[in-house]
Amino acid sequence: MFVATALLLVGALVAAPSISGAKNAVKQFTAVITPNTAAGGVSGTWTERVKNCGTPLEAPCTASSTIAIGRVRITAPSEFRATIAPVSVSASDGSTWTLSYDSGTGALTAQPDNGSNKLNSGEFVDITFSATPNTCRAGSIPFTTTAIGGLPSGPDNQTFSIVGSPPSVTSLGCTFTDPSGQTETISGDFEGQVDVTFGGDLSCLFDPTFGNQWSQFNLPSQVNITPGAGFVAHGPKISTSRFQTEGFDSSLYLICYAVPTAGHTAFATRGGGTAVVQNIGGTDFFVGILPNCYDPITGLTRPEPCVSEQFLDLATNEIVISVRMQPGDPLKH
Repeated sequence: MFVATALLLVGALVAAPSISGAKNAVKQFTAVITPNTAAGGVSGTWTERVKNCGTPLEAPCTASSTIAIGRVRITAPSEFRATIAPVSVSASDGSTWTLSYDSGTGALTAQPDNGSNKLNSGEFVDITFSATPNTCRAGSIPFTTTAIGGLPSGPDNQTFSIVGSPPSVTSLGCTFTDPSGQTETISGDFEGQVDVTFGGDLSCLFDPTFGNQWSQFNLPSQVNITPGAGFVAHGPKISTSRFQTEGFDSSLYLICYAVPTAGHTAFATRGGGTAVVQNIGGTDFFVGILPNCYDPITGLTRPEPCVSEQFLDLATNEIVISVRMQPGDPLKH
């Protein structure tokens, strides 16, 4: 009996390390979105590479993983969820993976067709998706990524730790598109969120000098720009409009601009005038036709708001007009 008991104790001691080892398995992965910065805005198509840390060890990994990855989940930020679309998924070992999207949770899920095709140590999977934000937010925008070691249909009980910086895209400005095809890109030195909508009845027909010209040559759609959650301006915002033309000289187009009187002063208008007060939807605005930022008479740059760039893009046959704006919630038409 003593010998039998001793053998049982030895068996228990031998079994314990394997159980402890499963709990303490090394589970590390890296995730990087390419391109990290999308020129002209954060709208576009990206590929996120998720790699199981392996040998040879590459920073920021601190150790090679001892188990495989059976599922990858990328949760999109709220600004993108309505337009996320899975494009493709490709594993480095050539195995077949599937990619799906749940619009309710905002999660893209990539997983192998069977458990034997999981990502082993040192292997990676490329997950490609497209998205267009419904709001504009400057700065780094993270896509929360989770790697799970369990089988594709199993519970999240073997979660890996991400090492290095979390995958994110960097906003240079967000682009919004009106049904007419006019696009609006918001950029500049600011933090937080900016919302853009199209439509309205802003008019500068009252201008005695340029009213008739404006009525013939203006943006197809009024643009309404509203600072959103967490908005903090460190400098002027820039709003760039692009729209199709029928061969007209780009300089013929004029911008009717409005900014709330509250917190603002009347701005200089085209021809040397000053913006006038008009009530739009129950709110008083300073309204007028914007001058160019560069004053050829003085050789100086006018203060915001003003037109900083205006030309015809011969490659796309589009009029391009950029406006430097003060912080606030302007309208332009």
